[in-house]
Amino acid sequence: MTEEEKSWIDKADTYEQDGWIYIYVEGKPFERGFQNGYLLAKHIDETIEIISYYLEKTTEKKWDFYRQAAEDMFLPVMDTEYKDEINGIVTGLKKAGVTKYDIVDITAYNGWIDLAWYYLPYTKAHGSCSAFIATGNATCDGRIVAAHNLWYEYMFCRKWNVILDVNPDQGSRIITQAFPGWIFGGTDFWISSAGLIVVETTMSGFKGFDPEGIPEFQRIRKALQYANSIDTFVDIMMEGNNGGYANDWLIGDIKTGEIARLELALDNPKLWRTFDGYYTGSNVAQNPKVRKEEAAGMDYNDMTSSPNGRWVRWQQLMRENYGRIDRDLAKRFLADHYDSYVEAYNPGSRTLCGHVEYDPNGLPEWDWGAYYPGGAIDAKVTDSEWASQMKFHAKFGHSCEIPFLAEPFLNAHPEYKWQEPYLKDFPSYPWTVFKAKDFSSMLDMAHMKQMKPKK
Repeated sequence: MTEEEKSWIDKADTYEQDGWIYIYVEGKPFERGFQNGYLLAKHIDETIEIISYYLEKTTEKKWDFYRQAAEDMFLPVMDTEYKDEINGIVTGLKKAGVTKYDIVDITAYNGWIDLAWYYLPYTKAHGSCSAFIATGNATCDGRIVAAHNLWYEYMFCRKWNVILDVNPDQGSRIITQAFPGWIFGGTDFWISSAGLIVVETTMSGFKGFDPEGIPEFQRIRKALQYANSIDTFVDIMMEGNNGGYANDWLIGDIKTGEIARLELALDNPKLWRTFDGYYTGSNVAQNPKVRKEEAAGMDYNDMTSSPNGRWVRWQQLMRENYGRIDRDLAKRFLADHYDSYVEAYNPGSRTLCGHVEYDPNGLPEWDWGAYYPGGAIDAKVTDSEWASQMKFHAKFGHSCEIPFLAEPFLNAHPEYKWQEPYLKDFPSYPWTVFKAKDFSSMLDMAHMKQMKPKK
């Protein structure tokens, strides 16, 4: 390692805490990529191995297919800044002794969700995530509260445990949850030093992809790094929209107290915004045109489905707690096991703290069979005051404290033995707090008093 590279590593930081791996990177694109690749080399290698195995089993496409697609579609349209950052990751990996990856691999790795579930025409877009954002009269103090949990397969989600704190030489500071070696979040839960809080939930049953568009992982990273308002966030996300990772983005601007929902379909995007109220996400498209034309792959009248069941539960919780919502309530919401269809506490695919491994119906909207080993794997919560310090609560594993134990599960469900090489125990770690390194406050709290006061 050169003296310059050593100086880069000296400026970075990483540590493990309650199931998470925190990493701080800073500087120019190549420099911060080098820090990411070098410090997380072992974890990046392990995660790509798991993802490539998973993709071959579920999409019947080998890793070379994803490499070729990324080389043909993503690299030609990506900004130099993010290609340089990925090149830095590759170089950092090599200096750490992991020499088998190049820029194409790491680009495909960052964009595999776009490719597997949107570019491939015969796969179903996975839902994945429950979230809400609330403001004004809906919250305890009139300021913004946001919460999010991620739903995916347990076999690889145990690696989705990186708290990525990026301090770039240009644009805003950002903190998010990511896979090791990613330049974006993908979960998605973001806070930026421009005062934006962003969470998302994907649209179940979505079909649509523009191979000439810009990959989602660049658009969301760029939006958080360079947007300073809801409007500029929307502009960046819309430019070059390829339809990949099609989401309902729930956005909050703590400088004003305004929140918004951007339903970013390929052909029929729509924006809602308010200073009073809430938006929830449970993988259900809201725009009737999107439901009819782009996300027609689910039955919006089937209340036995996970997306619809969770939607109903969110509305119940929002109404019951309107005017009182705060961080503590948000944590309770994400641990909720109430099944709105059977009207009982029963952990499964319809509960906000999802446990598809207990559900005999599985989750057909995402092609998950009965008792599929997947569900809610984490929880993150923040509010305006904490976000002004780039600070949030985080919990890795189920919010309800129930662990997933691989051996007894596989004994009971041998149909999932194909996951055995990588399906491991998934404990529920305690709630913890993360904060951007050496960051005091992005805003004078007096400035935030410009927000609409609570009635």
